[in-house]
Amino acid sequence: MSKKKSKNAEVSFIEDCYRLYEQKMYHVAYRILHDESFAEDAVHEAFIRMMKKDVFFEDAESSDCKRYIIKVIKNVSINIYNKNKRKNEVIYLSDREDEIPYEDERLNSNDIDIMEYISYLPDKYYDVVDCLINKNLSVKETANEIGITEVNVRKRFERAKTMLRNMVKGEYDYDERKYRERNA
Repeated sequence: MSKKKSKNAEVSFIEDCYRLYEQKMYHVAYRILHDESFAEDAVHEAFIRMMKKDVFFEDAESSDCKRYIIKVIKNVSINIYNKNKRKNEVIYLSDREDEIPYEDERLNSNDIDIMEYISYLPDKYYDVVDCLINKNLSVKETANEIGITEVNVRKRFERAKTMLRNMVKGEYDYDERKYRERNA
């Protein structure tokens, strides 16, 4: 990859790449994302990244250029996949992750009811769930942010799941004042 020569050469290079690789990029993205619109978005994002980084090869048909473009589209597609995966994660209130939970034990993190239940948790459990679920932090990152050990993070999350499971079943007496305070 060499530095750009002129603005015209850069534009011509991007046009050549689009003409040569757009369909190949789409197919790579579609194999990863399994969705036409997301694959199109990935191709679009890949070209934007290339333009922002002023990517330029002397020959758009070179094997180095092709490898670079395929690497970019794979990375963009994987990023889109992971972003969508996080949005659609399911919180399992079952202790055993290998079991398929009953419908009433499975709640989407986007579901307003579970978010309301989470807000009723005592502060020390709420903080852990907020970091792990809403902020999508790892156990280690959560421990650093809250200032507790990783073992405590896991234990508090386990206890929070038990409380949430009991809230869903109506067996847990929670304090609505906490909900109002957090959402005020």
